[in-house]
Amino acid sequence: MIRFYFHPTPNPAKVALFLEEAGLPYEAVPVDTSKGEQHSP
Repeated sequence: MIRFYFHPTPNPAKVALFLEEAGLPYEAVPVDTSKGEQHSP
């Protein structure tokens, strides 16, 4: 399973659309970049 880290903006939405269309299993993990969450483990 793919773990898909994303911030709700247009470019990650394209990746999510691809994953859905391809039928690949994935887990969506939201990341708030305005809070700096991309730098935490």
